[in-house]
Amino acid sequence: RDSGQYIRTEVIDGRPEHVLLDNSGPGALVRWWFTANNNGTLRVYLDGSTRPVLEGKPADLVGGDLIFSEPFSFKASDDSTNPDWRAHNLYFPIPYANGCKVTWEGSPSYYQIGYRSYESGTQVKSFTKDDLASHKRAIWEAANHLTAKTRFIVGRETRQSDPVTLRPGEKMTSTLSEASSGAIQKLTIQFEAENYQQALRSLVLSAEFDGEQTVWIPVGSLCGVGYSDEDNKTYFVEVDAESSTLTYWYEMPYRERVDLTLSNYDDQPITIKKLNYTTRVRAWTTDSLYFHATWFEDRNIETHKRSDLNYVTVQGAGRYVGTSITVFNTCTLPNNQTWWGEGDDKVYVDGETFPSIFGTGTEDYFGYAYCRPQRYFTPWISQPRGEGNKKWGYTNNNRHHMLDDIPFRSSLQFDMEIWHPFRKNMNYAAATFFYAKPGSMVNVAPDPAGASHKVALHRDDVLAVDNR
Repeated sequence: RDSGQYIRTEVIDGRPEHVLLDNSGPGALVRWWFTANNNGTLRVYLDGSTRPVLEGKPADLVGGDLIFSEPFSFKASDDSTNPDWRAHNLYFPIPYANGCKVTWEGSPSYYQIGYRSYESGTQVKSFTKDDLASHKRAIWEAANHLTAKTRFIVGRETRQSDPVTLRPGEKMTSTLSEASSGAIQKLTIQFEAENYQQALRSLVLSAEFDGEQTVWIPVGSLCGVGYSDEDNKTYFVEVDAESSTLTYWYEMPYRERVDLTLSNYDDQPITIKKLNYTTRVRAWTTDSLYFHATWFEDRNIETHKRSDLNYVTVQGAGRYVGTSITVFNTCTLPNNQTWWGEGDDKVYVDGETFPSIFGTGTEDYFGYAYCRPQRYFTPWISQPRGEGNKKWGYTNNNRHHMLDDIPFRSSLQFDMEIWHPFRKNMNYAAATFFYAKPGSMVNVAPDPAGASHKVALHRDDVLAVDNR
């Protein structure tokens, strides 16, 4: 089962404490997810101490504001839902110099704890609750920055001078050639099309950095809405559907040249009103990485296979930083039997034969729980639409690995198990975002035919596709 799994159970001061994590040496807790089972107590012990540095109910420690507050600690669904079904999240670094143990006293529950292990001898100052008071201003400033209240970009902006209309099959390219290395800090795309949803899928951004193409992705998936006419707002992306404006803040380093191309794979004209980007000077070194974005869609897939869907495999060194998925579910069964996302995330790093990251469910990876359909927007995760979780229809989920990005030295394989309990067909699109060394190999190729395919707005649009 995927709940109630423990390393061992200890008896401390006469009470049983189930050990969820036990890591020796220097490191840091970076991401927690916990279902809101408040009939128990979480405890965090650092550096071999027998007294917990943190102690409390999950709804207070992970997701509440008793110790940490938003945007670091938050619920991923609103207060109208059953409290027992809410997912709680904590993104706040809890460093330790010489080991960390996390325990749970209570009935079986669902949890995920992400942590970093540092090399032996790394000097780390262990967390104390006093740090929250002594660093109060820095925490406040970080919170404002994460929620874009103090987002200032001070680089040089390259602006598109006039609107450009792309007829079907046409493309436009903006080239930046510099005498020194730098990075794109902010990218803004604004467009106009009669069929906005189709344009989100069929207008594709590709990017070459120093002649190496590392980005090929529909603009809607780039900014986390797939092809839905909804807003989205996280730390790294923002979509204003009313003005058809998409903004992207992942930094994109280059040595001396950038070529940004927008291609129209639709059968309608699309007018590009803005392709603006801001750059700053940034040194290029032997450790520098190119930004990558990949996308694919599998249509009318048969979920009875219960297979692992490979999001991306990378050969090379880098860091994995984000995922966006767009799903159209066709299941019409009653009583919430439509849920498609029981499958687990599995991340293999540097040739592992067993994944060092092994999740408990697709929705848990994206920070919610029990297939909740509510919209939510945070710096770290978002669900612009979710009606396809509880009935047939559309869902898109986003997660940005900020504190918890995944470093790899030689390879990374990211799989998601496809697990629909009633084996109903669906469309499934996945976008991945990562940084990698020049010359790294990626197994997801550009797919113009997929980008030009008509988007599914009804379950019949999915089932009509021959997927053999």
